[in-house]
Amino acid sequence: MLSPTLLYLLKANGALLLFALAYFGLLRRLTFFRLNRFYLLFALLFSAVYPLLPVPALLPPEPAAPVAVVLMDTATGPATEPTAAPSAPIDWNAVALAVYGAGVALGLGRLLVQLLSLARLRRLSRPAVVSGVAVRVLPGDVSPFSFGSTIYLNPAQHPALELTAVLRHEQVHVRHWHTLDVLLAHVAQAAAWCNPAAWLLRRALLDNLEYLADHAALQSGLDRRAYQYSLLRLSQAQPGPALVSHFTFPTLKNRVAMMNTPLSSTGQLARYFVAGPLVLAATLGFSGARAQGAGPAVPAATQAALAQQDQDEEHATHYLDGKVSSVEEEIKLGVENVAFMTALEGEEARKISGNPQDEYVLVVTSKQNQNRADVRAFNEKVAAAEARERASRAVASPKPAVNPADHQLPEGIKAYIAKTYPGSTVGGYFISEKAAEKAPHVQYYASVTTRNGEKHKLYFNAQEQLVDAPATVRAARSAAGAAATAQTLVTPGKKLAPLVYLDGQRYTGDIKDIGPDNIANISVFKDNEKARQIFGDEANNGVLIVTTKAKENSAEVLAFNNKFNDISPAAAAPAPAASVPYLAAPGLAYLTQHYPSARLLRVSEVKDPNGGPSRYQAEIVMGRRPAYVLFDGAGKYLSESYTSYQK
Repeated sequence: MLSPTLLYLLKANGALLLFALAYFGLLRRLTFFRLNRFYLLFALLFSAVYPLLPVPALLPPEPAAPVAVVLMDTATGPATEPTAAPSAPIDWNAVALAVYGAGVALGLGRLLVQLLSLARLRRLSRPAVVSGVAVRVLPGDVSPFSFGSTIYLNPAQHPALELTAVLRHEQVHVRHWHTLDVLLAHVAQAAAWCNPAAWLLRRALLDNLEYLADHAALQSGLDRRAYQYSLLRLSQAQPGPALVSHFTFPTLKNRVAMMNTPLSSTGQLARYFVAGPLVLAATLGFSGARAQGAGPAVPAATQAALAQQDQDEEHATHYLDGKVSSVEEEIKLGVENVAFMTALEGEEARKISGNPQDEYVLVVTSKQNQNRADVRAFNEKVAAAEARERASRAVASPKPAVNPADHQLPEGIKAYIAKTYPGSTVGGYFISEKAAEKAPHVQYYASVTTRNGEKHKLYFNAQEQLVDAPATVRAARSAAGAAATAQTLVTPGKKLAPLVYLDGQRYTGDIKDIGPDNIANISVFKDNEKARQIFGDEANNGVLIVTTKAKENSAEVLAFNNKFNDISPAAAAPAPAASVPYLAAPGLAYLTQHYPSARLLRVSEVKDPNGGPSRYQAEIVMGRRPAYVLFDGAGKYLSESYTSYQK
């Protein structure tokens, strides 16, 4: 029969196992990080307390076995030699408690050693203030971390933007007292060392704390691309104390993937109403029932494998611009040259790399090569795999009924629309749950109507960045635009069509017969006196210049188009005015793509003290803090900072 202590341990470990199954089966992929934190803390605390609750028994008590009483005759008789006393039976309850207690003592001893290591690091550090934040500076190359209300780092090891990201991330840990969660998870792991669920829940809790800090840091206005690259660079630094540092490669992959995951809809909250009552009912029912024996023992090999899994790195392949690379090559690239990062795991990752041992792949794309044909083709393949991965997770996990009203566009896209088209309304939108063959990079679509009635169709990728419309949509737009232009140029009452030139030659056929897939560009000129001087009265209804893709680079077509462009009316000379700094179109496009939720406040000229070409600083606001992005005169991106480039 089990002793009360062993019965308590059996119930507590059983509850941990049920909570772990519910979390990894229903809640792990959701982006409700605060709710997941409370769930995991409740799982650890409730499992320790509930076996002590006075729950009525659900099974009737077994009748007591009859006790035989033997009366011995004590009458005086001949003396006999005393026999040896029988050996006492082994108390297996005591043996099990001794083994279990030894494991707990070892786990708590390991925790104590880690705390002493932290105390030694604190003695080696010195207090300082970095960017207005009180920290303790450590010597050497060490990963930043926080413990309690203190942030530990070496500011000399981090560039300015990375240092800002590190401080914001660690401040979230400090403000929300994440150290208490970490200590509770380690104590629970030591107390339930033979239970695989305790190891898994500890890792899940630490992962979720990093997701929560990442989300809060990005909400403060940090650029996601630069932030993810900082995580990649920091993963190569010397590891910090084991008690606080949880920056292994599996964590890096999970964090990048979670940052790229769209926010869960409010309908997914129903999963908590399934997981919570289900686990509580099972645990309380088990407590009410009388235990009939010990549960199955966990093999020592299983525990050792879990411990090793918690420490080892998963096998991964890294790609830079579509080619296999190393972490060192990606770090040498520099954050200012990174366009975006994507992480894939499981079967889809192995399809990309072709390596059956890969647990995940990490794809980094540079700004220099992001528009190269082979890189774009590879990224479209990765985007399609990423969409299939999300779709497979959605199919594998049960989905509660979702209210369509809860299936909303992400806040970043809403903020971009409100900033770019103030006062506009969203007439309709679509969220793709899986990659389409003709547009694998498009996940969000929104139809926007401005205050003056103009309609715009916007397409966004999984990272909430504005992207080009699918090729089929662009072709349809070209055809519709050409037809509408031809219709507009017909003067009412004259029934005269515009003068059409196709690849430099007069064209009298139907413009619809050209085919939208074949059109490279269309130029339109109306009421142009110089055009009438060249083409005669036939140009009264306007001139339509159509260039096909097949001949857009031929010498004859280029010469004709240049000649015709020269007759476009010159703008009236403006009155002399003071020079106003401006940002070229590529610079505006860069801001729109990389900072969709930011507001552009002003553009300032930054003069070269050595007499070189001027540069132009765009001041933007993300959240409440301004940032500064520097471009050259042609709008090419140079650098970015949280301090102004103007002296």
